[in-house]
Amino acid sequence: MGPESLLPMMSNTTTLSNTLPSSVPKLEPTRTNWTIFTFHFKVAVTTKGHWDHFDETNVCPVYMAPTTDDTVKAAQWDKDEMIVKWLLTQKIPNSTLMHIHGLATVTAMWSVIKAEYTEKGAFAQMELRMCFLESKCPDKTAIWEFLDSLCAKKEELVSVGVIDKKDYRSTIISSLPESLANFTSNQLTTAKLFSPMKTIDLNVLISIICEESECQKTKCSGHKNGRKGRKDNDEAMAVTVEHNKD
Repeated sequence: MGPESLLPMMSNTTTLSNTLPSSVPKLEPTRTNWTIFTFHFKVAVTTKGHWDHFDETNVCPVYMAPTTDDTVKAAQWDKDEMIVKWLLTQKIPNSTLMHIHGLATVTAMWSVIKAEYTEKGAFAQMELRMCFLESKCPDKTAIWEFLDSLCAKKEELVSVGVIDKKDYRSTIISSLPESLANFTSNQLTTAKLFSPMKTIDLNVLISIICEESECQKTKCSGHKNGRKGRKDNDEAMAVTVEHNKD
């Protein structure tokens, strides 16, 4: 069934309830977001009550001698099947759509997509993990802003099993400027020695890091102003000496 055959049904079913939310990303042809796409897509379709068309638990009913009630049930299944096809086509690239459009059921379509993307998706998952672990706070970026974005990325990757809590903690330290990284390591060491929990809640740690960052900025600004003041005094004294010589 080609995409053009979906148009008559789409005109009747394209409502808010049959449209995927923006939280479901478009599946990238490069497969780099396969894991994240699968998670969001499954949650969205399950919420709509249609995931059973994907996992083979709701197959097309077949009746030897269908009654009126059987005919109604079969018609409803066909309608639901068309809806889930519409949901699927919203978020897959055209190249993938052309690859699966001849398949009869959503179950068959999803099986082909999963087989194609899962293997290559594993490599993409490794790439996502490495990119996260190698995160660095850019110069002139506020620490709180960077850590906030890092936390959001962490939540996304943890939800699909790419990283764990230890990865997040080590990435926080390695991503910071040296002075803050040393400060953070000292805080964790102190907690290990004296805290009953032997560690610090990461949300609390981030708050402490942001406070320390502001303190360091204040000290740095004070040192710069002090040096500038001494320089101005030195220049003023030099002018005075030259004037006295004259």
